[in-house]
Amino acid sequence: MEPAAENLDNVRNDKPVPDRNHLQNAVLQYWRNNPNAADSLQGIINWWLPKQGYEKVAMESAYQALEQLVAAGVVEKVLLVDGTVLYRLIVRVEE
Repeated sequence: MEPAAENLDNVRNDKPVPDRNHLQNAVLQYWRNNPNAADSLQGIINWWLPKQGYEKVAMESAYQALEQLVAAGVVEKVLLVDGTVLYRLIVRVEE
C-alpha cells in the first residue's frame, strides 16, 4: 500500500490523520456529552474516538494527547486495583 493510501485508512468523513490537538478536542467533546465518563486508553481508542470520527488512532498518539490533558489539570488518572488506568474529566464545582 502506498503511504498516501495508508493515511486514508486512518480517517472517516475526510478528516485528516489526527494530531494531538485534534485528539484532545475529540476526547474533550466526548466528555462534554458524557461528563461522568471514564475509560482506559484502549477504551478511549476503541469507543470514544470512533464516535468522534476517528476510526484508527495510534496508541502512542492517544496516550500523548491524554497525558497532556493530565499535565494541564483537565483530566485525572485513576489507578484501579488490577493496575488499569482510567482517564476521567476533572469536574470543578463552582463556589
